[in-house]
Amino acid sequence: MITSLMMALTLVTSADDDSPGRDAAYWRAIVEKGTAVPDGEDPFELVVDLFGNLGSPDPVLRDDYGYGITANLVYRQRLFGAEQSAALIEHLLANLRVGIGERGTDSVLLRSFSALDLSIFAALDLEAPFLDQARFDRLLDGTLAYLAEEKDVRGRHPEQGWLHSVAHSADVLKFLARSPRLEADGQERIFLGIAGKLSGTGEFLTHGEDERLARVLLSLIARDDFKVDQLERFIETLRHARAPLPGATAFDAGRFAARQNGVALLRVLFVYTSHEQEPSDPALTARDLLLRTLERF
Repeated sequence: MITSLMMALTLVTSADDDSPGRDAAYWRAIVEKGTAVPDGEDPFELVVDLFGNLGSPDPVLRDDYGYGITANLVYRQRLFGAEQSAALIEHLLANLRVGIGERGTDSVLLRSFSALDLSIFAALDLEAPFLDQARFDRLLDGTLAYLAEEKDVRGRHPEQGWLHSVAHSADVLKFLARSPRLEADGQERIFLGIAGKLSGTGEFLTHGEDERLARVLLSLIARDDFKVDQLERFIETLRHARAPLPGATAFDAGRFAARQNGVALLRVLFVYTSHEQEPSDPALTARDLLLRTLERF
């Protein structure tokens, strides 16, 4: 079944992008009618067409339609079964690889907003599970690979609006971190993946990425199977990344950015853990560890 759906998806995406009726006015009309699927239209094909807007420099086409309409059809109306949803996820995962490694180009839009659309499916699976373990693992693997390999970490463009690749990656991981299908090694990989991003990007993350990433870690800390030593290894990774290199005398902007990114996340995470109602014993231990760390970080 999944193979036939992927073939259908390929046929749709290879069609002329300028086909009549798929311009901004078409999508605006759908929104104005309560995001109802027009008569005679296939919802699956509509969403595939919407994916074509994810790389648009126009924030209305990209944010309001590419993300907004998709979220309504997938999450609120729940129009797709497991096989169709899995096919759409595969398409979005492929988008994460398009132009990966580029900096300062528009290609980041497709990658970043494909990650944001993946968060829709991750949220849906948490409420109405449809992914089996293999597909869940594939979504986790693809998201962590994207977080690690995305080089364009700009937050916002003055004309194009939000780019936000780090925040959108966090949005997917936040829901995956809450899943009962997330195993211990997956939890560890999320911790270390976030530490690696904070430490290795070489740039300051200044557009709220710390808050979005902290939500991922808070989701892990709130799990019944959370182990405090995971957080300890996370903190040690951050500490090592910001420490001066042996013999270094000149100011290292990259390591300074790593320190600032790390301490910003730890501060937000401490605030979040301090406001948790009825925290578990491991969560209380995590909060105390965060406080001690911030006092000497």
